[in-house]
Amino acid sequence: MGAAPSSAGRRRSRRSRRRAFAALLLAAATTAAGGCGTGLGLGGGNGGGRGNGGGGSGGAEAAEAADGPPIPIGLLLSTSGPYSSIGMDVRDGFELYVARHGGQLGGRSAELTVADEGTMAETAVSELQGLLHGGAQAVVGMDFQAIAPMMNAAHVPLIGVGARPDLQDVRYVWNVAFMSTDPGTAIAPYIYAHIKGPVYAIGGDYPGGWEQIRGFTDYFSSLGGTLANPSGLATFVQKADSADFAPYLAAIKASGAKAVYCSFTGQEAVRFVQQYAQSAVRNVPLFAAGFVTDGPLLKQEGTAAAGITSVLDYSPDVDTAENRAFVAAWSAEHDGEQPSVYALTGYDAAALLDEAVTKAGPNAGPEAINNAIAALGRIDSPRGAWQFATATHAPVQKWYLRRVQTDGTALANVEIQELATLPD
Repeated sequence: MGAAPSSAGRRRSRRSRRRAFAALLLAAATTAAGGCGTGLGLGGGNGGGRGNGGGGSGGAEAAEAADGPPIPIGLLLSTSGPYSSIGMDVRDGFELYVARHGGQLGGRSAELTVADEGTMAETAVSELQGLLHGGAQAVVGMDFQAIAPMMNAAHVPLIGVGARPDLQDVRYVWNVAFMSTDPGTAIAPYIYAHIKGPVYAIGGDYPGGWEQIRGFTDYFSSLGGTLANPSGLATFVQKADSADFAPYLAAIKASGAKAVYCSFTGQEAVRFVQQYAQSAVRNVPLFAAGFVTDGPLLKQEGTAAAGITSVLDYSPDVDTAENRAFVAAWSAEHDGEQPSVYALTGYDAAALLDEAVTKAGPNAGPEAINNAIAALGRIDSPRGAWQFATATHAPVQKWYLRRVQTDGTALANVEIQELATLPD
């Protein structure tokens, strides 16, 4: 997901912070000594994560033992504004991986600088310039359109952690999340097979929303499915109109739709889900791109989200040892909450760099790291094994059908079944 549009006329001031991993190492050592599992403190530096930690000489000694010079990594994320919960989940996921691996990536002490991409493209560009000027050997980010050309020009790898649009030049652009069209494409056959009648498609009126809905409508139509939208084309809601979805819900009712497929982000998703549950179409099955009900949004949506069926490349209840360890570590640092898909992509971005830096060698620079990423094959992850597609540099991976229902004492996105893996 790229930066949200804004009418603000001035550039945000730079907001970055360097993380000191000596504290993380001591927290890891303390946790291990106390037999407290895999949840590690994320304190230290000038700001720390949401966990607790402390500094000490044990971490410093471990950092000094690392092979090669420290490796500076930039994280260019939304850490304020409407998408701050997403950015903070990515940041915390990345830092959790590093903390669980001794404060290192590829055997080198990790030096992280977190910068706020803001809500305007020029802010993201300015922040990226600062990260590159500071010597970042790789940058983790979400605003592909604004920063990908700069990364290609600088010959520094960009590790994307959000839905990615089509790009012409991906030489130095990699994505651990998915292409924007993938969720809709993955769920279209399931909806076609299970819904006998027309389906109403609706999403946000911005480039990401267009592509996320297009993935569904193109494949659904190719299978022989019919859209219930009066025009025969998907409906897109402008941000200014998203406070009150009543006219759109009335249009869904009038269309005679047998189901609805939607894609919204942030507070638009929360409002749509809550208003849908109170509307005349509340009994019409609602399908969604997984981030509509993921992570912090589900907590805000509450029982209004119950019964929504969604599609995503991750579910916290994927039954593997690696995912159980990840969920336990995340929950220990976040008051028992389950990780979102954004926490997972942050974690996997760090895991990817760990493997690539190891492969590139102790003194490797960004060019060698980029070449090492290209040479990686199967990548193991809490979501399941995946690998990069040759043409797009986005994951070829499993997709999961999930349904919001009570899991224990809380609502959760419970895995219903695996969907087909999309081809390279």
